Amino acid sequence: MADFLETNLKKLAGIQRKHTRILAVLVILITVVLGIGLKDLTINSDIRKEMPTEMPIYKLNDRISDKFGGADTVVIAVQLDESVDSKSAVRDIRDPEVIRSLMFLDENLKGEGGVTSIASPASFFRGNKTVSPEEMTSTLRSPQADAFFSRDYRMALMYITADIGSGEDKVQSFNKLIQQQIDYTPKPPGVIFSITGAPTLRMTIFDLLKRDAAFTLVVASVLILLLLFAMQRSYTQGLLVFIPLILGLIWTMGTLGWLGIPLSVATVGLSSMIMGLGVEYGVFVVSRYKEERDKKVSQLESMKTTVHGIGTAVIGSGLTTIVGFGVLSFTSMPMIQHFGQTLALGIAYCLLAALFANPVLILLEEDYEYSRTHRKLEKLTAKKEEHILKGR
Repeated sequence: MADFLETNLKKLAGIQRKHTRILAVLVILITVVLGIGLKDLTINSDIRKEMPTEMPIYKLNDRISDKFGGADTVVIAVQLDESVDSKSAVRDIRDPEVIRSLMFLDENLKGEGGVTSIASPASFFRGNKTVSPEEMTSTLRSPQADAFFSRDYRMALMYITADIGSGEDKVQSFNKLIQQQIDYTPKPPGVIFSITGAPTLRMTIFDLLKRDAAFTLVVASVLILLLLFAMQRSYTQGLLVFIPLILGLIWTMGTLGWLGIPLSVATVGLSSMIMGLGVEYGVFVVSRYKEERDKKVSQLESMKTTVHGIGTAVIGSGLTTIVGFGVLSFTSMPMIQHFGQTLALGIAYCLLAALFANPVLILLEEDYEYSRTHRKLEKLTAKKEEHILKGR
């Protein structure tokens, strides 16, 4: 097995040297094709899909939901605004003006699609638009009404049960609908209406995750690139390690998009981890090739030594890492399964980029430097000859 791997890695190095430009075009095409999948990459905001729904406890919960109905609950919190300094400002959340605002909102939300039930202090007066302030005060002082008020009567709650469905777009659309209805509702001074509840919290968490994932990816990229510049003591050598790493990341996320595998709460921030784990392969390849060239070994022999010598070690290291993360696919939690599968795929692509794309980029860069130096030398020679001719 070792001899087979060694022989084929040496052949690969020869192919990379002979067909450098063709392979470079192939790498670009692969990146473009897989990169197209990025536009279809989504984030799953339904945490239930990351749970082991085949377990008896989840199946029982599904049966209960089918029998008795299951839906999301959005909560509207009506609070006193202490910052309003006005004589007309509300100081008790049971104020009739607050209840009339809730009655107005209750009436408008009942006609919206997906809303199955609404419960609030206004529920006691539903259908009675001519209720007097005295009747309101009397009713709201009953023990049944206390369930909707805080102990200090500074906050009241409205519970909206709705069949929103799964998906980020549906939750955002429903939240937008609720906010529009709140905006249309006349409110007395000194009162604030806010939205919360499980769907809203879920979307807030995923918005934070997406923002943090993008931020950490940028920070990781910048820091890794700076460290590569420092370790390689060359901007060019640092980029030769960094570019294949980015290619591996694009290939990974693009493949998820093509396969329709969404990111989740467990995988949305894995880009930084993939970069951190995959960068070592490129460092080994670039450093070993530089060592060989510093010994004045030919380009072809240096590449053969690099691809065959580093390749066997890198493949062994990469495969053990891939297997280690891949084994997580056998866990019962889909969240952990997706975590392991995405990391394993990312490491595999970083390994492929180091063995196939890295040598091609190294050869292209070296050929470019050689041709640029050769052109400079030709210009200097031409100027020297012109100077000699003028001197005659």
